[in-house]
Amino acid sequence: MLAAAGCGYTTRANQLPSHISTIYIAPLTNATDQPNIESNLRAELTAVFQNDGNLRVVNAESEADSVLRGSVSGYDRQAVRYQDDESVQEYRLVISLDFEFLDMGTQKALVRENKFSGDTSFFLTGSKATSESIARDNTLKDLSRRVLNRIVTLW
Repeated sequence: MLAAAGCGYTTRANQLPSHISTIYIAPLTNATDQPNIESNLRAELTAVFQNDGNLRVVNAESEADSVLRGSVSGYDRQAVRYQDDESVQEYRLVISLDFEFLDMGTQKALVRENKFSGDTSFFLTGSKATSESIARDNTLKDLSRRVLNRIVTLW
């Protein structure tokens, strides 16, 4: 019974080598027509990694055990629901990132992904209406959480 009580869920996974405890999130590049999206994503990634606590975020690559580098590669707004008059009622926003997560000790990529994406849906009208700007922020948060999970967990 005592052994069962000690069992619990943790996001600390065995995927990360034991010598990796810090991460530097390098400035991202932007291959889209969306201004400053790379800066917004980097800020969100920093916040997500800091809140998670599996890797301590450092301010210089020279201080880091690992580095996250990437490029915002896609920004796609897709119509998913129409009103009777054929006007768009709901959109799905997808933001994609090409990234690599490097072990600075071995100089090898532990994770490399292309077109890794986050998404959200948003309505233009009705009680659930929101702006594309808010949807963009929500999508960046979703993408950041997915990047974190891809790096620190087994799935």
